[in-house]
Amino acid sequence: MITDVHHVGIAVLDMEAALRFYAEALGLPLVKRGEAPARGAQVALLAVGGSYLELVQPTTDGSPFAEHIAEQGEGLHHVALGTDDVRTLVAALREKGVPLQDAEPREGFTGRLSYLTPEAMDGALLEVVQPPRELSGGSAGDSPVSRIDHVVLRLPNVEGACGRMGEYFGVETKRTFERGEMRFSFLRPGKVTLELIGPKKPPSEPRPGPSTPAGAGLRTGLIAGLAFEVEGIDALVSALKARGLPVGEPHPALQGGRIVSVHASGACGVPVAFIDFSDSPR
Repeated sequence: MITDVHHVGIAVLDMEAALRFYAEALGLPLVKRGEAPARGAQVALLAVGGSYLELVQPTTDGSPFAEHIAEQGEGLHHVALGTDDVRTLVAALREKGVPLQDAEPREGFTGRLSYLTPEAMDGALLEVVQPPRELSGGSAGDSPVSRIDHVVLRLPNVEGACGRMGEYFGVETKRTFERGEMRFSFLRPGKVTLELIGPKKPPSEPRPGPSTPAGAGLRTGLIAGLAFEVEGIDALVSALKARGLPVGEPHPALQGGRIVSVHASGACGVPVAFIDFSDSPR
């Protein structure tokens, strides 16, 4: 029932500063902006390929996004998995004993949605959403950014998390490898890849696995990085440097093509990378 990564949520301190980077510097089209009073926040939605970025600025001290920023600083907040039947999906998750913040789907800024608790994925916050038709696939417009290539989740137990992604959502692990003391696993719920990274030997503390999903375990995982596919990486780097943004130099990427990063300080707390596959077969 999962169609793809619908959007990536980013908690920001200053909406206008966030829009200057994501909308102006990257050229991503703003498709919706408004208030979410029940969540104590103002929200902006930007299209990027078939997915979106959801920028959220808390407007009240009681907002869950204010709590997130107080605990972790501004930056990546959640990954929303799209579905065409959120009611049935949430009912199935409840039946499996998956810990949910929203036991029933509710109306949200991006559609009918339900958050899992952070413990469901060892601290990385996931949402499931059934978007309205007008938010069922964006476009990057004239931006050099064509789509979200992958989202990085740093987790204490990659193998257990892969098992839960399969059991909860039917999302299979496509590839796993180990390098040094680290394990890397790649899952594709649609066109966007989820890259799960963690220690080769997970900690000994009990954590929710495929057969024990209840909220055992520490909230040590997080959504750790965001990578966009681009065309014309050199021109993009020049434009970002002209704006005074902390961007590196393009270099060969492990997955082919060339990659460059913008320091989190220049992207509202988000470690952002850009990958250009123009001169490399995928």
